[in-house]
Amino acid sequence: MSSVVSFPNRCNAWGNPKYPGNCDGRLFAGLVARYGARRVADPMEGSGTTRHVVEWLNRKAGTQIEYWGSDLHAGFNLHAHDLPGEYDLVWIHPPYWNIVRYSDNPADLSSCEDYDAFVERLRVCLRRCAAALAPGGRLAVLVGDIRKHGRYFPMVRDVLNLEAELGKLASVIIKLQHNCRSDRKTYGKMEEVPIRHEYCVVFRNAGVQRAAA
Repeated sequence: MSSVVSFPNRCNAWGNPKYPGNCDGRLFAGLVARYGARRVADPMEGSGTTRHVVEWLNRKAGTQIEYWGSDLHAGFNLHAHDLPGEYDLVWIHPPYWNIVRYSDNPADLSSCEDYDAFVERLRVCLRRCAAALAPGGRLAVLVGDIRKHGRYFPMVRDVLNLEAELGKLASVIIKLQHNCRSDRKTYGKMEEVPIRHEYCVVFRNAGVQRAAA
């Protein structure tokens, strides 16, 4: 693993590739292995990719990683509730604002019509994730910038600006995008270059337990 990762041929061993926003599990698997995480959480697990990766690691590599995962569909609202434990790695792949509308649930971040309101709600969610880290634990946030109605919304900037609240910035990994749904759409002439990457921003708990939002 390095600061740039690319998976042109998707691995469908984990999660549901047809689930909107689902990502290849190899980046997550690499982070679990690199950090030697033994307690892992994903509060927005979607189709269950992270859960499946941990089950696979425990089965194939003989690890004994403890996993907790949930999301709104399972009745867990990260904006309102703390994570139920302390973890070496918390992974979160939040909605990229309302580019994909996951539900009509008002607690769903993708239901926000206003970008600034979305960022504030995301901030609360990320603070809860950081509060659940064990000393030395890491928070990995997978995000992508957004272009909408002629405007560029640098979501990664807004996450990086939360360093004082989330922990020490440890790594920024650029993940190249392949086989996106938008690749199958035809657009009119666009002057600006298309977005073909995401960022995995990793924060590290320097040892101070933080209070939740």
